[in-house]
Amino acid sequence: MLRHRRLGEADRIVTLLTPGHGKRDAVGKGVLRPRSRLAGHLEPLAHVEVVLAYGRTFDVVTQAESRQLFPNIRGDLDRLAAALYLLELTDRLTVEHAEADTIFVLLATALDRLERGDGLHLVSRSFELALLDATGFRPEWERCVSCGEPVAEQDGAGTAAWSALAGGVLCARHAASDPEAGPIELRLLRVLRAYQRGPYEEVARIRLDPELAARLEQVMHALARATAERDLGTARFVAVVRARAGEPDGLERAARD
Repeated sequence: MLRHRRLGEADRIVTLLTPGHGKRDAVGKGVLRPRSRLAGHLEPLAHVEVVLAYGRTFDVVTQAESRQLFPNIRGDLDRLAAALYLLELTDRLTVEHAEADTIFVLLATALDRLERGDGLHLVSRSFELALLDATGFRPEWERCVSCGEPVAEQDGAGTAAWSALAGGVLCARHAASDPEAGPIELRLLRVLRAYQRGPYEEVARIRLDPELAARLEQVMHALARATAERDLGTARFVAVVRARAGEPDGLERAARD
């Protein structure tokens, strides 16, 4: 389940991502009542099996049974923040009733990896790039998004240019005419290319220093924000959790990578 919102005194509208019917909203009637049989099952970050009764405006959840509640994620604030960010990003980049089988698998796999203890940075960045690809927003890290020319070093400082709104890197000529363009370090660009090419097991061998990890997260959050066309509240939550742990934005603890 991706999210929920209140409906009246005792009901909730829940947003489900399903393998066979895409994303859909349904009503959990009476779920806020203390003795509701649905309470505890219809929560974000729950892999739940539901039975729906079709209605005119909303389907109605008649039965719900949790399959996986991800206790390790829920018991760790860093992992919980990362998981909620993945849920919100998925919600923002999918539309109701459209086919979402691939996205369902991507999300389920990412949550399973977080639950088993994989690195937060590794899981988050791999998922972001895979989701953007699956939803038709694959970023371009190899060639200029305007003219298709290969992008290499643009100056002696070891940087190229990129734009979150444009969706990737820019050659020197088009960067000069794009007010949204900014610098991106070549070593960061190499990491992004490696993450996009995969596979996951090979990407997991990449070790990043704290500064590079922080910058990688900043770039991907900017790209996610531009693609979703709005700020993501859970991305800010991730930043707050990092700050409280004494870590810069985008840095995960070395012990978890």
